[in-house]
Amino acid sequence: MIALVLSTVVIILVAGTFLAQSQFYSAQTLNVGVHDNARVATDRLASEIRSTMEDGFVVAGPRTMTIRTPIVLAGVCNRSGNDIQVHFEGGAGALDTEEVAGIAVHDAGTGDWTYQNHPWSTLNGGPLGAASSCAANGADTTGASGEFHEIVQVGVFFASPPNEGDLVMLFRETTFKIQPSVLDTMTLGLFRQIYGGSLVEFATGMDTTAQFQYRTGGVTYADTIIGSGVSNIDAVRIVADARLPARSGMQSDATFGWSVNIAVRNLP
Repeated sequence: MIALVLSTVVIILVAGTFLAQSQFYSAQTLNVGVHDNARVATDRLASEIRSTMEDGFVVAGPRTMTIRTPIVLAGVCNRSGNDIQVHFEGGAGALDTEEVAGIAVHDAGTGDWTYQNHPWSTLNGGPLGAASSCAANGADTTGASGEFHEIVQVGVFFASPPNEGDLVMLFRETTFKIQPSVLDTMTLGLFRQIYGGSLVEFATGMDTTAQFQYRTGGVTYADTIIGSGVSNIDAVRIVADARLPARSGMQSDATFGWSVNIAVRNLP
């Protein structure tokens, strides 16, 4: 009987120790997963936000942010009516034309950019004749004729259309949303949407506290900036607090507080 009692006590102790170790390991594994989710969300976002151009914020809300980022700069080498012929490195073949949201024109006097949203299908005039038109204006097209392109109807889109020597920019417009996850309905997900496209979820496991915050004047952060105030945003904070539901045998969810501040070139 004594041996039986002692054996039972030993088994209980061993089982308890094993269970505690198993729960600790599960908790550590879950915490690593939570941390990774937060890092994925912020790393992807930060890389795009850092590329934001002057006056690049379109929407600045707690769960929705829309920004403009440059795709390519082009110099105007000829203007023909409402159309322009431009040169950009690599030509149209180097462009991700599906991400083109519009064209911006640079004012050399003020240094400001003016934006118009038009997809590539509206802007694309093709390469035919662009190189010869620019060559007639003195552009060196030797060995680079494929890098000259025509962009149409620009004179219609802008009150002050560009002239020879001006800069234009093709830009993308990207929307980021924090909303209920499709992949994990117990948490929030981070979604990305290019202009004219559909929302795509690229990170999940975010807690209900997750949001975007915006700094203006180099001082305080707010979760919403409206109207002309978006032009004064000089930094973005991504609050990407993460959460993963508890696994079997665990008492609580795994959470991880995470935020990143990103300076932007939104100011003139």
